Order: sequence, then structure tokens, then C-alpha cells
Amino acid sequence: MERFRLFFLIALGETVITTGTAFTDEPFELERLLALAIAFTGTVALWWIYFQRVEGIGVEAAETAEDAGAVGWWGTWTLTLIVLALIAIAVGDELTIAHPADDTTLGVAILTFGGPALFLLAQLLFLRTRLGHAPRSRPLALAALAILAIATAQFTLIVGIAASSAVLVAVAIADTVREDDPAPSRST
Repeated sequence: MERFRLFFLIALGETVITTGTAFTDEPFELERLLALAIAFTGTVALWWIYFQRVEGIGVEAAETAEDAGAVGWWGTWTLTLIVLALIAIAVGDELTIAHPADDTTLGVAILTFGGPALFLLAQLLFLRTRLGHAPRSRPLALAALAILAIATAQFTLIVGIAASSAVLVAVAIADTVREDDPAPSRST
């Protein structure tokens, strides 16, 4: 599980580097600074979501599993989907930071909302296999991302990342205040 954690942190770090580079590659503008702040907030929410609940469940599952191979298999697939999600999120954030006032295109909307959706879907599948259920925050967030992708299509790119980041922050908050799940909470 330590390798999964490190791989996730490396991928998340690449997301931060990508957004920072996108900001420094263009002339300074307040709207671009706002886009950077929103993207960074979304990245912190991704980190929080992973380490607040799911990482601890994964560690416990690996330590107590009767079939460590199955846990490793699910963990590998989950991590693969999460890394793909982080790549999509990083590219969507990069495009938005570079040109926050541009109109939303289908491709950027897929990155901006599909990346977080894939991240949450991977967690939902993992949690369902490990716990027999998943927190309501995951399917609710997936529905919210789908609705917001359609609702923000007529606006600029910065509106899209603000909406998707807000959903991620809401999931992070829900994971933090949720007390009825006996899942362990681990921090790094």
C-alpha cells in the first residue's frame, strides 16, 4: 500500500507542477491567478478525499485480507483509474489557467468534469468492494458533476473548474464530517 500512496502523491504532484507551469508560461492576469487558486483548491480536495477515507480503508484491507491478491488487483485498477483522472484534471486545469475567459468546448468539459468523475467512480467501486457500500457523497457528486457539466457549458472555462472543484471540496467535507462509517482515518 505504501507504493500506491507514493504513486498517487507523484501523480498529484505532477498535477500541481502542470498547473504552476501553465500559470508561469503566460502573462500575469488576475483571472488567471483566480483560475490557479481554484485549480489548486481542487487538487487539495483530491488529496484530502484520498487520504481522509479511502487510503485508510485500502491499508486496512491489505493488512487484514484473506486474499491479498484480490486486494492488490482492485487497488491496482483503482490507482490506474485515479491516475488517469488526475491526468485529465491536470490538462483541464492547464487549459483553463492559460485561457480562463475562453468559451467551454466539449473536450475541456470532458476533462474538467470527467476527470473528477473518474476519480470518484474509481473510489466508489473500490469502497463498494471493500465495505459492501460506498458513501452517498460519491454517487451524489457524480450526479452533480454531470448536471454541472451541462449547466456550465455556456460559460467560460473558469466557471467549469470552479464548479468541479466545488464538488470535490463538498466530497472532502462530507468525508471529514461523516462519523457513522467505522473506516479508519489516516493522514500522511
